[in-house]
Amino acid sequence: MKVLYNLNDFPADIHSVVSIGTFDGVHKGHQLILHELKKQTDANHSSVVFTFWPHPKKILSNGPSPKLLSTLEERLDLIAKEGIDYTVVVPFTKELSELSARAFVQEVLVNKLHLHKIIIGYDHRFGNDRTGDLAFLKSVSTEFNFEVQEIPAQYIEQTAVSSTKIRTALAEHECKEATQHLGYYYSMAGVVVKGKQLGRTLGYPTANLKITDSDKLIPSDGIYAVWAEGSFGIRPAMMSIGNNPTIEGATHSIEVHIFNLNEDLYTQEVRVYFVEYMRAELKFSGLDALIDQLKKDEVQSKYILANQPQP
Repeated sequence: MKVLYNLNDFPADIHSVVSIGTFDGVHKGHQLILHELKKQTDANHSSVVFTFWPHPKKILSNGPSPKLLSTLEERLDLIAKEGIDYTVVVPFTKELSELSARAFVQEVLVNKLHLHKIIIGYDHRFGNDRTGDLAFLKSVSTEFNFEVQEIPAQYIEQTAVSSTKIRTALAEHECKEATQHLGYYYSMAGVVVKGKQLGRTLGYPTANLKITDSDKLIPSDGIYAVWAEGSFGIRPAMMSIGNNPTIEGATHSIEVHIFNLNEDLYTQEVRVYFVEYMRAELKFSGLDALIDQLKKDEVQSKYILANQPQP
């Protein structure tokens, strides 16, 4: 897949079959659209995803914008897996948001992407006046010489999935539900930084992760069974997100203990895949009680992961 960050870089001799959207998480609903997009292409037409960065709500919302299921890099990787030919990433600006639906179709889709066909969800809208819907596209399709294909409501609703549902599932520790909606394990990557190194003294050394993208959604605090991926390959692990209440002076951290691994991972990137929530953070009477619980967590985590496929 070729990724373009400038509309002027789109090849002049290519006619496109396009879908527009933020595609946050590239969940099963998005995958349905991308499968159809790919199916409609042939030797004379290329599949094109037109997407934005940052998320439009970050620019337009007066309040906090939603945390994202995928960084831009993750989103592009997921779209590439669907076999799409081009993804065009356009900076979302106030000026772009003020472009009318008609101007967007003419100036962007037709003049820049040489639109042959657009594939659109039944409820998708674009343009500053929100008139860029299915009916509008059909009304101008003859004038601008392109086809319109709708993804019917029943197809999208059959997946019963949305980015909001997935965010809610992760906030409520429902990892399995998130996996079901996404079609893959929710994951996040972080750089290993130095922590207090207390885990080593407990017999459970951890990689302390710093998530570099501030917009990335971090699941709710708790203890999880996860797969960990890095220079060591993919290994079973258990993860703690929270304030480590048993440890005096501890601050909020994201720590992963990777089973049977004794390597220095500092400055390396580690990705964790959320398989199952195991328990809430607890404050124990002392370190001995904490160690006893960690042993139980290890047994439970290994059991869970032994019955779940690697990512």
